[in-house]
Amino acid sequence: MASLRKALPPVNSLVVFESAARHLNFTHAAEELGVTQAAVSRQIHLLEEHLGAPLFERLPRRLKLTKDGERFWRAVSSGLDHIAGAATDIRRAHAASEVTIATSVTFASYWLMARLMEFRSRHPAVEIRLVAASPVRDLAAAGIDLAVRYGRGDWPGVESTPLFDNEIWPVCAPAYLQGRPPPASPFDLLDETLLHLGAFDRNWVTWETWLRGHGVEEAPRKRGLAFENYLVLLQSAARGEGIALCGRRLAEDFIARGEFVRPIDATLGSDRSFYLVQPSGAPLSRNAALFRDWLLTEAKRVA
Repeated sequence: MASLRKALPPVNSLVVFESAARHLNFTHAAEELGVTQAAVSRQIHLLEEHLGAPLFERLPRRLKLTKDGERFWRAVSSGLDHIAGAATDIRRAHAASEVTIATSVTFASYWLMARLMEFRSRHPAVEIRLVAASPVRDLAAAGIDLAVRYGRGDWPGVESTPLFDNEIWPVCAPAYLQGRPPPASPFDLLDETLLHLGAFDRNWVTWETWLRGHGVEEAPRKRGLAFENYLVLLQSAARGEGIALCGRRLAEDFIARGEFVRPIDATLGSDRSFYLVQPSGAPLSRNAALFRDWLLTEAKRVA
């Protein structure tokens, strides 16, 4: 440590030099650092004396870095950026009380919210901010600690941990089947009122895909209902207006509450799963790590 202290210039002069070299102007550097122009000039002079070489060419009305100055600026900028980044990560990891979670509106409404009270009872000091929206592309830039996504787990810029896989079940309200026997086979669903999602992403399993997965190539014989929003579709199913497709993880909770039943036991496996994701290379805060560990445990419990 003693030899490092002797080799390194005064740390304050490095900060001043980085600003002056970036602006190529002592006055602008002084304004940025909140000091006088004379203080900047003095620190640069001390640094040049320490190095034994000029770092700036003092030209009429402007400054220019010497070759030594350019080399030193690259080293100082890189080093200070690295130090600042590490300091930010450490502060974030140890000081953050709020944890920001992003997921879809459907998953938040019908799975996560029902379980958050249990987490909050265990960790009342942790503030949870829930962002229920379309998938956020850049979690770090959006200030999101963790997200739950549905897909194949191959998104760029994140680390993905599997939560649970998925199966697709037909579900309906008990009232829909009241007074008549349920369908006996997937083929019988062609005569039922099927609820369709009109605007869907690549992860969505359509009725056409689900029926084809069970060897049914014909189109439904009864006109169904189409929706642009999955939450509205599920509300329609809950009112007894038809049969919806629902992922097993959501369907299980609906069924446990008595809101839905399975009109038929047939299921279709999915090649997509639910994942817990976090920004790559960014350490989690202590509270975000608590939430991550709790959610992974909760996922195992329901698996």
